[in-house]
Amino acid sequence: MVDGQCDTQHASPAVGSQRLKKAASRVSYVLAAVVALAGGVVVYACFIEPTWLVVRTVSLASPPTVRVAQVTDIHYKGNQAYLTRVVKRINQTNADIVCFTGDLAEEKEHLDEALRILSGVRKPMYGVPGNHEYWHGFSFEKIAACFRATGGDWLCDTSAFALNGRVEIIGSTGKLACLPPRSTSSASKRILLVHFPNMAEKIQSQRFDLILAGHSHGGQVRLPLLGPAGRPYDVGDYDRGLFTTPAGPLYVNPGIGTYFLNVRFGCRPEITVIEF
Repeated sequence: MVDGQCDTQHASPAVGSQRLKKAASRVSYVLAAVVALAGGVVVYACFIEPTWLVVRTVSLASPPTVRVAQVTDIHYKGNQAYLTRVVKRINQTNADIVCFTGDLAEEKEHLDEALRILSGVRKPMYGVPGNHEYWHGFSFEKIAACFRATGGDWLCDTSAFALNGRVEIIGSTGKLACLPPRSTSSASKRILLVHFPNMAEKIQSQRFDLILAGHSHGGQVRLPLLGPAGRPYDVGDYDRGLFTTPAGPLYVNPGIGTYFLNVRFGCRPEITVIEF
């Protein structure tokens, strides 16, 4: 009491308790929001983005004379509906040829079913093996039969011609010493298919109009401002997208499937249509 009046300088215990309750309530709301956000990110990364397919067009010439659809790293695990949708989207691109750059299925028991679905591709399909084809002992004869049935080929350090000889497609298994030498053909375009992106910087003896690679999965999880959460071996700085290399323009496709964890974040599965 000061001069007969109450001292209001100090809050009563009841008021202090109310303030603590309000603060605790705010903290609980914030924590609930953080948990909900984290849960939403997990649901999105595990159940939405892994099959949220995008078709991306990359133009290297205007007007283009060739349209190539690239798919890679399917890592088929038995999701028939998803791979069937991928094949449908490939056909809708109306590309001249389809190029596959390795890692067809996750395990050997999934190979036959994956090839059956891929047989629905309506354009000539050319491909090369990735590390999983070797790791799991896939039958190259079966794969080659499927690709050849589309009018394309399975290229293991060999080359083939497409579009009435206008395009030469060279397939490399990743062994620099086994890279086929430049042919004497009159093909106006040369495409190199490799699985490992960093092979492009090792090639010094030849130049290509287009180099296509996979393997990286784009990192599979890409963090804002930080980029890929990780990179597999033989990727280097070529994690996703278009790069300039001494051997020619390189495009690294982030893949169709996933490896190890069925997770994608900031890195949607992609069919790339390159016009050049």
